[in-house]
Amino acid sequence: MIRQIRYASTVAATATSSRPTLLSVLPSKRTINRILFDNNARLTYKKMIPVLTNIYENLNTPEKISIPQFVQGSDLMDFKKMLSTIRKLTNTTNKNLVNLENELIEQSAELGDLDAITLLSFETLAKSDKTMEDTKHANKLIKELVELKHPLVFKMAGDLAWSKNAHVQAIDYWKQFIELEPTSELSSQVYFNLGYYYFTFLTKPDLVSSKLYFEKSINVGDINDDYTIKSHYYLGQLYVDNNPKVSKYHWEISSSKGLKESYSSLGFLEMNVFNNYNQAIEWFKLGTELNNDMTCYIGMFDCNILLKNWKSANITLAKIYDIKDKIENSKNRKDIPESIQSSINYNKSVILTFLETRKNDINLVHSKFV
Repeated sequence: MIRQIRYASTVAATATSSRPTLLSVLPSKRTINRILFDNNARLTYKKMIPVLTNIYENLNTPEKISIPQFVQGSDLMDFKKMLSTIRKLTNTTNKNLVNLENELIEQSAELGDLDAITLLSFETLAKSDKTMEDTKHANKLIKELVELKHPLVFKMAGDLAWSKNAHVQAIDYWKQFIELEPTSELSSQVYFNLGYYYFTFLTKPDLVSSKLYFEKSINVGDINDDYTIKSHYYLGQLYVDNNPKVSKYHWEISSSKGLKESYSSLGFLEMNVFNNYNQAIEWFKLGTELNNDMTCYIGMFDCNILLKNWKSANITLAKIYDIKDKIENSKNRKDIPESIQSSINYNKSVILTFLETRKNDINLVHSKFV
């Protein structure tokens, strides 16, 4: 029997008196009931709120938390999932609710929930300040979970292996996970991971396997799930050479869900394959307006050249020059985050390629306004 020992608390030292009430930071009862229903939670809002409130009000003193006998560890994990869903729906992070999520995992583990024990064990291994005793205990628990063939332990072992660039080992763990749990929300993520590996990480992509896994991700996942959306996008790439209409179908789905890479893909598909330049411009416009995508500016320029719409081409060209100037002016700044600097470097490279490969078109546009 797996026994779980509480690890060092991750709860921030926030005085209870200064913490807002739980109901004041949660959405409406109707919204919560809907989330609980969608997640097939066992307990209702009426039974959940008193339990959550007790845990929330004792985040700094977990020894005072009292869990009713009718509550199971899986119920607390349902509550944790509900809070995670709220975070995704609102696109906000409330530190008090994050602390509540963490405590729900702790309490669930103490009630023997295997998912919670798995999460805490791998969380411990990821900590930089873990003790040898913590590591030994976490590995012992993971070994027991593997012997029990608990699905989540294989999924998280795969995630850990992938983070350490042990890709082949990660694939093996993930395949063991989907054998045990082939149709869950987590399965959709794992199917995407497998499809992505076979599509991008092999010297010669295994298109048959990648297609199979992307399709499985879509089949078992929610239409609004990030991994389902990305699976549609990559399926679009898989079909672009031999069935562009299918590519268009998948990219239109991923674009409708806000995946930014979809706009330029649809624009270039309409321009280069279907020769529908006006429709291509509409997709490129979305890419520039929603994502300031440099490739979309270039696509707009090319479409306007093909349509001989010199005024619009000139406006787009001016915008590209403006972005180029801003990049040049930022090169001596030291306060730019690495992620943003990477984007700047990419845009600079794209602009330089554009200026080199479109010299004749650029000169033609300039000649129209001399």
